[in-house]
Amino acid sequence: MTPEEVALVFRIRMFVRFRWIALAGVLLASLLATQVFNINFPLPPVYIICACIALYNGVLFFQARSLSAEASGSLPQEQTVPLRRLLFIPKATSPLVEKARAIGNIHIVLDLLILAALLHFTGGIENPFIFYFIFHAIIAGILLHYRIAYFLATAAILLLVLIAGLEYSGLIPHVHLEGFAAPDLYRQETYIVGVLVALTTCLYAAAYMVTNISGELRKRQREVVALQEKGLIKKTKELEEANEELGRLEEGRKNLLNFLAVASHDLKAPLSAVQSYLGVMLGGFVGEMSEKQRHMVARSSKRINELLELIGDLLDISRIEEAQIIQEVEEVALPQVLRDSVESVRSLAEDKKIKIATEVPKPLPRLQASSIRLQQVMTNLLSNAIKFTPEKGEVKLRVIEGKTDIQVQVMDNGIGIAAEELSKIFNDFYRGGSREEPGTGLGLSIVKRIVEAYGGKIWAESPNPEDESVRGSKFTFTLPRRLAMANKSQTRSRRKGGGKTVKSV
Repeated sequence: MTPEEVALVFRIRMFVRFRWIALAGVLLASLLATQVFNINFPLPPVYIICACIALYNGVLFFQARSLSAEASGSLPQEQTVPLRRLLFIPKATSPLVEKARAIGNIHIVLDLLILAALLHFTGGIENPFIFYFIFHAIIAGILLHYRIAYFLATAAILLLVLIAGLEYSGLIPHVHLEGFAAPDLYRQETYIVGVLVALTTCLYAAAYMVTNISGELRKRQREVVALQEKGLIKKTKELEEANEELGRLEEGRKNLLNFLAVASHDLKAPLSAVQSYLGVMLGGFVGEMSEKQRHMVARSSKRINELLELIGDLLDISRIEEAQIIQEVEEVALPQVLRDSVESVRSLAEDKKIKIATEVPKPLPRLQASSIRLQQVMTNLLSNAIKFTPEKGEVKLRVIEGKTDIQVQVMDNGIGIAAEELSKIFNDFYRGGSREEPGTGLGLSIVKRIVEAYGGKIWAESPNPEDESVRGSKFTFTLPRRLAMANKSQTRSRRKGGGKTVKSV
């Protein structure tokens, strides 16, 4: 079997397993919506649809097993796939790939139809889970030919337009999510158009990026197999191809970040709407809740807040990766940024009776940077220092002006960082095992990206080398002097030995 054949067979079996998980998720979500959140909609149609999913997934399960069994044997030279011929798709590289894609077509089309039916019986256009159609575009792009992926994305849009249009015109009954959305939401033209446009752009963007990445990977797999069969792969060639592959993977990573930015932006609105409804419920404006219900709704609200924070961090990463941070450049007074950053964490420090000492030379040159981004860096480092410092501790902020750069240090006498974690703390989504504070694990990663976007460096030391009697930590980042704006009067002042100001906040 070729790598392409192995991958296709594995993915088909994986999607069958995922469908069982999705089935359980639909049943659980229906029960939670009706029993916990008091969102009323008819459950019998949902159960009938779930039974249909279980029935056809069982058939597909045995079909996938049969495909795996045939993978080691020989297959007929030609498989009839009407959809492939209709879309002028080239014949697959092998009969097994042809048959696997045919089975994949059945999987995706059935899922598309069943999700459309499920959407109709759970609120139609007013259901925020309408954006789950994006997963179909991603799965189709991974498993099938790129033309079928675009065909299915178009079919999904047409199905949704059909459902929304029929419900709007009254030709089919609309199932209202009572207790969740306004009764006339499905008749608001602006809302319908907005949701459909947002979903259309997400679907086609997902199909474009996934099919491009998957196509390149399949192409590379075929080339490697052909070269192996001819015995032409040598060490030098392997290194060259590895470098090219790294470049393509980096491009794929950027495409994925762009997709995450688009998806995060479009998911933020429905999540915010859900959060507002939960707030109304917690405020008691829709009736009293039992203590158990209130606890569950409060936990749900907290999780949505965490998800919104994660979406904000993902959008920040996308903007930094796309160099949008450079477009935010303005004339910045660094002392003002430091003061604003200290003020933003003052209440957090006062709650723990922590003293913040600042040591800043006077004066400092003005910089060409983004005050918002620099304050984001400082606030993150200061709040982290406060979080991991015990009550009545001390956090110190120091600025050192060098010949080639401006160095900013944030020191604390808190719990410190384990030696094996120091090299990982700036990685995406990394949260140290000894640090159980809530968070997305993206804060320090974003800080590192911002600093490096300005040509600076950032690192951490623990224990704090300036006071090894306590563990503590010391974070240091630099900004190059080329960001500084020339100012002759400030230069003369520094030559005369401008002093330092030390104070406690």
